[in-house]
Amino acid sequence: MAEALNFYDIHGFVIAVDSYVNWIFLREYGWFKTAKENVEKVDLYVKVWRGNEVLPTRRAGGLRGLLLPLRPHEDTLWYNFGMDAATVLEYCEALMWWRDKTFLHAGAVSKNGEAFIFTGGGGVGKTSLVLNFLRRGYEYLGDDWILLGNQGIAYPLPKTVHVFDYNLTDEEIARRVLGSKRYYYKVLFKLLKIGESVAPNRYVRFLFQRFRPHFNVPIQKLCQKAKIASPSSVSRVFFLERKNLKGRYIEVSKEISPEEIATRLAFVNLFERNYFVKEYCHYAYEFGVRNEKVEERFNHDFEILLEAFKKTEICRVSIPKGLVLTSVNLQSLLQEKCEGKITLV
Repeated sequence: MAEALNFYDIHGFVIAVDSYVNWIFLREYGWFKTAKENVEKVDLYVKVWRGNEVLPTRRAGGLRGLLLPLRPHEDTLWYNFGMDAATVLEYCEALMWWRDKTFLHAGAVSKNGEAFIFTGGGGVGKTSLVLNFLRRGYEYLGDDWILLGNQGIAYPLPKTVHVFDYNLTDEEIARRVLGSKRYYYKVLFKLLKIGESVAPNRYVRFLFQRFRPHFNVPIQKLCQKAKIASPSSVSRVFFLERKNLKGRYIEVSKEISPEEIATRLAFVNLFERNYFVKEYCHYAYEFGVRNEKVEERFNHDFEILLEAFKKTEICRVSIPKGLVLTSVNLQSLLQEKCEGKITLV
């Protein structure tokens, strides 16, 4: 018996998902759910495999697998029943493709149709800055990923927020996410940190890092008044980095070019999907598969990012290590001609 399909129109890329793994798509992409009659063309089907064989794409040691649609004209990702839903979703995200848009690893907010983008490495403060400005009346585009079009338009990607231990140092976030359990988790995080610091080798340290809990929560749980923004013109892009700065201030400069940031962030897209790139190489070797979209992904992303960044102002923002950005007043950061030191009061 065929399973009912659920449809998600993600800014023009349409996915049809059967009911076995639909729960995670509903959690992460529920904002994009649409009715069948609104769909003209499906770009990717996600369906359970009815055969007995284990499909070739598997996690290390996994007993279930996926079959990726990498040959020309294939449009269905098949998965063995019992396959981890999060893994299915990860590979679907790696297969999403737009001619004039690409993923951007960034947080972003919008106000009066203007988008402000915060990008940089992991743990640099993207989510904290987004929450900071949401509390000040800005609208939500995303806290980890958004879509960026080559015309300089930022498209919302309102998935659940990934809250890590460093986010929970903010008491309000800890209270909203964990309630009274936050006291237990404070002790747990401290013990894990101590264990990581005294671990005898990097493999043990990796295990301590691996077992640090994180939480997926809707943005409205963290900021009840948060509104999802419409697609917005990018006004400014902030490349964030942490430095050993003394005092309560941040440094803003324009010493980063569109070419540099486009190159770095196109590589970030590859790095964040490295599991998919590795699997594509496996398919190319084992099955003779070639896929132009996959092999040209870096150039595709770079060209879109470069075209978008040329249309806006880019700032490099140096932030003191250890500074929690959720509550400090950074309104002046978004003002025109912001450059130099900004003292945090």
